[in-house]
Amino acid sequence: MKKSAQVLTKGFTLVELLVVIAIIAILAAVVVLIINPLELTRRGRDAARLSDLANLQQAINVAVQEATGSAATILCEGGTVPCPGSSNTGTRNSDGTGWVKVNLSAQKSVSVPTLPVDQLNTVVNHYTYCSDGSGWEINTALESQKESGKAGADGGNEDTLYEVGSDLTLIAASGGSCTY
Repeated sequence: MKKSAQVLTKGFTLVELLVVIAIIAILAAVVVLIINPLELTRRGRDAARLSDLANLQQAINVAVQEATGSAATILCEGGTVPCPGSSNTGTRNSDGTGWVKVNLSAQKSVSVPTLPVDQLNTVVNHYTYCSDGSGWEINTALESQKESGKAGADGGNEDTLYEVGSDLTLIAASGGSCTY
């Protein structure tokens, strides 16, 4: 009797493994392009910026309404007019000596223990404050593609910066009370 040799192959060939690895790499690349984690991070920072500016806008409006002194005294606490401030060079004190020159710590309706700063707080990404004694403005640069359209639609004079305040022409590259 003859014995026939049976060859049992177990495992995958090199070609099969390479094909599977290539398919996984292509799927991973597509997922990264669709999700875009960098853009999601930018959106998160922009959401914090928009929230910070909305909270400051509300606090400054309340301070102006509750105050008994002149607008120049309220919007430029202890300083001369115009009074600029920047979050990347000023302090976070909310008593009018920080980068916002309004005494927000004396308010009864809204509590602002410390002034917010941009998460990056660099030369490009920071908050800028300016008041001419009768109006005020705070602006910042938004970095995500989704939120960048808000900068041109906020009613201000700078299409590349998101602006809030009572006079959105104070901070300008040229011609405003506070230039940058």
